[in-house]
Amino acid sequence: MDILLTISLLASNRRESLERCLDSLKPLLTKLPCELIIIFTGTDKKIRETAERYTPQVITFEWCDDFSAARNIGLKAAHGEWFLYIDDDEWFDDAEEICQFFLSGEYRQFQCAHYIQRNYQNWNGTKYSDFSAFRMVRRYPESHFVGAIHEELVPRIEPCKYFQAYVHHYGYVKNSENENISKTSRNIPMLLQAIENQPTQVKNYIQLSKEFDLAGDWKLAEEYCRKGLYVCRDSEYSYSAGWLKAYLSYLVSKKPGNVAAISELETILTQEAPTELICLVIYQQIIHLCAEGKEPEKAVWYGHKFEKLLKKMDENENLWEQQAYGEFSEHYIKSPEHLYNTRMDCAACALAIQDWKDAVYFMKLFPWETEDILQRYYSIFEKWNKAYSESFNDMLLEILEDIMNDSGISCHFDVNESSGVSVPIYLLLQKALTYLNKGQKNKGLDLFIYCTMHTDDGYLRQLLLKEAIYHQISVIPLAAQMALDTWNDLSGKVVKELPFSLNGRLQVCVKEIETRYPLHSLCLKKQMLEQKLSKGFPLWDELTEGLEDYCLCITQFYNYLYREEWLEQENSVFLPAEYRFSRVVLAALEALKQEKIPEAVSLFGDAFHINPDMSGVITELIRQTVRRLDNPALQAGTEFLQLASQMKETLRTLLYANQMEPAAEILNQLLPIIPEDLELIWIRQEFIRRTRS
Repeated sequence: MDILLTISLLASNRRESLERCLDSLKPLLTKLPCELIIIFTGTDKKIRETAERYTPQVITFEWCDDFSAARNIGLKAAHGEWFLYIDDDEWFDDAEEICQFFLSGEYRQFQCAHYIQRNYQNWNGTKYSDFSAFRMVRRYPESHFVGAIHEELVPRIEPCKYFQAYVHHYGYVKNSENENISKTSRNIPMLLQAIENQPTQVKNYIQLSKEFDLAGDWKLAEEYCRKGLYVCRDSEYSYSAGWLKAYLSYLVSKKPGNVAAISELETILTQEAPTELICLVIYQQIIHLCAEGKEPEKAVWYGHKFEKLLKKMDENENLWEQQAYGEFSEHYIKSPEHLYNTRMDCAACALAIQDWKDAVYFMKLFPWETEDILQRYYSIFEKWNKAYSESFNDMLLEILEDIMNDSGISCHFDVNESSGVSVPIYLLLQKALTYLNKGQKNKGLDLFIYCTMHTDDGYLRQLLLKEAIYHQISVIPLAAQMALDTWNDLSGKVVKELPFSLNGRLQVCVKEIETRYPLHSLCLKKQMLEQKLSKGFPLWDELTEGLEDYCLCITQFYNYLYREEWLEQENSVFLPAEYRFSRVVLAALEALKQEKIPEAVSLFGDAFHINPDMSGVITELIRQTVRRLDNPALQAGTEFLQLASQMKETLRTLLYANQMEPAAEILNQLLPIIPEDLELIWIRQEFIRRTRS
């Protein structure tokens, strides 16, 4: 029997999504002369065992940071006329269209095909973008993958089939932001008329530049800014010229193409002789452009020039007053948005080139003594902490040591003698985590608890909760400080950031606080179960049981909060959506248990509309429910299952005795009856391989 389709799958250590991926391939594997080849790049034996349940062709590949190399292994081992590749974090919603493409013979008219990759932007499955992915080809000897990352299958030969079938993919999360569109200013026509009447009046050029900028037309803003500068050259408008140079630097920085913008700004510096204050403005723009344009060395160089000139201005304070014009003043340069963002860019660029000395230099210039400014940068610090790990942590500890030395505090920071001492909690938390990571548990715990008790910043509390879960530190001190709604919001953010692998540690935290803070415990349990349902990619039994636990947890939470009469059905419209969702889902699950499938599906549809945040889970449950309707084996009794087991054993015996005709007869009888049976799918592939012509 000719193999019509080879499916090649890269499998790493992602257990949660692998089985769902493999499960979605069953229709292809049962309806088509098809083989599945799994290229196993992971190390987890249990995951390999899962792979081996679906196919006899599991090939070990030692990962070498080259996707094409791994893909080409699968392509080389393939025997199918067509070749399809997929990742272990993708799964088909419905592969029937692809099945019919081959069963109808339509495949003979095409050389390649696309299917849709649905890239979700959140774990709820409510936001996504579709990408037409080139993933199928008629296999030729010259077919191969190129590119170590974002690999591509070549050659691509037309004509191409475009499927509407799609795979779910939660590989990325993208935050879409709507751009603000400024309204056209009614002042623009008036200013244009004024310039026509008085072409040498610089003020009108200044105002018109700002108006066009506010209207969102930076090109015209730049045009009139330049016209204003031209007028200044033939007049005594030196201050106006300074403003226009500064504003031009801002407008130029908005243009596409960082290199050209940087070059023009450097020309202004060298040929236009701007004042020191305007130089500072231009330095800030250049630094930002260099940071965006991946010119880190230049950004660091200009960062030092900026700091040197800033120091000079502070030493000659009269310069600030003499050179200020409009919004370009000492306040502009030193506003947190401009000053600390400039230093942030410089530190980021120094880190990027592993210039640790300059990185710590710019980091020390941050406002460590001003919590309300510093807290704006915590999330960025955390990104750097992940990216540069030990090196960045060493910088933070060096900054902490300098602050403590300046304050006359012991470098060990005795929490029992810290009254009246102001030390940045973020830095103390890094010190605590360093102790914990080095096995100095007592010191780490003391300092960690101190941090917990001395901050009310939302992001730091979020970070403390996350680290408490990771290090299995008691979360009771945090729970004790927070109102229930604050705790619910914070724990939700933390759990969404945690990898699914820490779900077990969440369970420990839930147990720890359930006696003293039962409602806080239920909040955390709800988040834990939601993570398990969304990120754990459960199949039928685990999915239904997990969803029931989730809904029972929610109903128990509201049973604590509301009087019994408020929870009666006639008052349900007044209750929170998640409670109404839970009641409907519990009713649907009960209908499933009683095999009232249409009623269950209808109730799940109601739940879908009540709580869109759980729509991904409900959609998957409905999909699996519908599939079970078409599976005769699930409706069969014990005697049938015993008979099927005996027939499969006979089939194996015939297969290994090379008695292909009687084996084919039994295979054709069993497949339509138990199409979901993994053992039978495995046997069928082995049969195809042995009878390959």
